[in-house]
Amino acid sequence: MDQNQPTIAPRRKKYVEPYDFKHPKLFSKEIMRTLRTLHEVMARSISRVFSSGLRAKVDVKLVKIDQLATSEFVRHIDTPSVIYILGVDELGGDVVLVMKPGFCIHMVEKQSGGRGQGLEERRMLTTIEERIMSRIMRGVNREIIAAWEPIMNLNISSTTYESKPENVHMISADPAIVGVFRVDLGDESVEMKISYPYSLLKESLNESILQSGNHKRQAKLTEEQLKGYEYTLSKARIKVQPLLGTTTLTLGELLDLEEGDVLTLRQKVVQPLDVRIHGVVKMTAFPGTLGKKKAVKIYQILEEINEQELL
Repeated sequence: MDQNQPTIAPRRKKYVEPYDFKHPKLFSKEIMRTLRTLHEVMARSISRVFSSGLRAKVDVKLVKIDQLATSEFVRHIDTPSVIYILGVDELGGDVVLVMKPGFCIHMVEKQSGGRGQGLEERRMLTTIEERIMSRIMRGVNREIIAAWEPIMNLNISSTTYESKPENVHMISADPAIVGVFRVDLGDESVEMKISYPYSLLKESLNESILQSGNHKRQAKLTEEQLKGYEYTLSKARIKVQPLLGTTTLTLGELLDLEEGDVLTLRQKVVQPLDVRIHGVVKMTAFPGTLGKKKAVKIYQILEEINEQELL
């Protein structure tokens, strides 16, 4: 080999980080935490609206806050659905609320004094049903406005009903922030979604976080203080509750229970159990044993767990 020939250094391999365009990461963890807190408050408030409409206890719980492409959000809306397009002047665009037709028809029948059918019916709302639902939606709109009040003075200027997702004109290139809720009626539950275009929330949320003063307080902490907080959080005790299943009994059935009776749960044996962290479902898991103790094996983490949220 010619010693005068220059040596060629080996080429370094470039690391390419994968990016899922269907689930873009648009906001920081702090903003996502703010969105989760806001929509958990919204869920409890909408529970009262639905409970009043159905004249029965209804629990609405936030399942997750997702970031995904608008085209994917629209593609997963069933036909027909009950779709409400909420015009928001402050954002210069529309917020989209999606519910199952069967749930809305059930609520209309209860409002009209009927017994209410199951939640599986799939059809467009009639003109009369649409008018009755519009009264309920006024209550929902009030709670959405109230939930957003700490961040912005939001005003819903119009509410438009649609049944087909193809009639929802959203900018497909604009990502969406989607809140997914579970509406629990006891024996049955349905899903409800609310979607915000990313471009409409970006400026408002960033300004809100900056004005909250959180960054200023954090900047004043010394390294020793931060380590002290981290140590305290790492030692905090967290209540973890795997939920075996649920069922509903009348008071008479409960009083008639005897030793040896069997209760049928809604939980299927092939499905993972919900795991609650301080009462909030954060994971799913399958039951089993570890040594001589009962145990669960984590199957899926539904939301990112942050210690400060649990204290």
